[in-house]
Amino acid sequence: MAFWGQKQEPENEQVQQPASQQSLDENHQNLIKTKGRTPSIDLAIKLSDLILEHAVKERASDVHIEGQGANLRVRFRIDGILQDMLNAPRNAELPLTQRIRVLAGFDPEPPTSFRTEEGRFQKIIAGRPIQVRVSSFPTVNGEKLVLRVLDRQQLGLDLEQLGMDESNLSIIKKMIRNPYGIFFITGATGSGKTTTLYAILKNINTPMINVITLEDPVEYRLEGINQAQISAKTGFTWAEGLRTILRQDPDVIMVGEIRDYESAEISLRSALTGHLLFTTIHTINAPSIIERLFEMGVPPFLIASSMLGAVSQRLVRKVCRNCAQKAAPPSEVVVNEFIKNMDPIEGKVVKELILEANANYMVEKGCPACRNTGYVGRTGIFELMLMNEDIRKQVLEHSPTDVLRRTAIQAGKMKTILMDGIMKARSGVTTLSEVIRVTATLV
Repeated sequence: MAFWGQKQEPENEQVQQPASQQSLDENHQNLIKTKGRTPSIDLAIKLSDLILEHAVKERASDVHIEGQGANLRVRFRIDGILQDMLNAPRNAELPLTQRIRVLAGFDPEPPTSFRTEEGRFQKIIAGRPIQVRVSSFPTVNGEKLVLRVLDRQQLGLDLEQLGMDESNLSIIKKMIRNPYGIFFITGATGSGKTTTLYAILKNINTPMINVITLEDPVEYRLEGINQAQISAKTGFTWAEGLRTILRQDPDVIMVGEIRDYESAEISLRSALTGHLLFTTIHTINAPSIIERLFEMGVPPFLIASSMLGAVSQRLVRKVCRNCAQKAAPPSEVVVNEFIKNMDPIEGKVVKELILEANANYMVEKGCPACRNTGYVGRTGIFELMLMNEDIRKQVLEHSPTDVLRRTAIQAGKMKTILMDGIMKARSGVTTLSEVIRVTATLV
């Protein structure tokens, strides 16, 4: 829909190549020119270092190295969007993938029988340690490598840096200091759930409490917190880890993910017996967590008596301050069309939010500073559902998600992810088009 202020491409305009992309191409070409004077492995080391340096500089979360026919293709995921960084003819005298395989602890050559491999390594880049997790995947064009770049400097570990509004932030700070109960975080892959969990643990961690985590994998090491790595190979599963943790005199437990009835049941019962527990679960919004627990076989009374609340989150890109332009608000006619399939109660609130006066809507344009995307960086949008008597009653009655959602909005004053996103668009942090892109499956 045009009213969301989508970026319009100007006619006949020559888009300038971003400087960072030119630099990577130029460095690659310089390496090719020196191949007669430098051993191949040295060239591969230099190229792999260059790619990682550019990835850190561009704030990339992932690096994709893949074969496309006769070409080598390198892409970075920046602010959640994949962007081409290098596309050049493959060069047998520049063994890039072999170099990365060695760093990750693999054999230099891919196995003859196709199988996936996972490893990790650490490099000092720009004067700081960067953790890199490597995944190998066999394709018909050869091996594809994906490098997850784990940069502590890019990990906002303070609750105040996540993007929550003052109201939600205040509520969560009080909730996470409960002596017992379970608090859920949900969201899509890559929506920042782990970052939120770590920020919560950092906020409450003191020498007076024993904090233990179960993770798969342990992405960042947190000082003063006992972190454990799940390992199915050795039999250290989520359920076994939880049973063991309960014998370690914990005050606070963080479980990386609840996946089945056994881990869910142990977690919720632990929350009833004097432990504060934080965990993630895969659902599309906060109210649907309850239905997911029902599906796992968890009895309603256990959910109602142990659950403190839940937060669902997504990440939206922030507009580039160098080139963003003011945008007119959408018309009432188009907003009516947008909300026509929503629950009437939610749709009414959404309409009022969009059309309320004094909004500072922006539209992305694109410039060299943002690689012509119109966006730089990301922030969270959140949906916080608190357990109260109305919702607890619905849980005990085994009510479906739409009823729970309506109750949370009416009785619990819950702002949905879409509502929170609209508020951030109104304040000029992001654009309406970006909010709609990220929340499309929730509308």
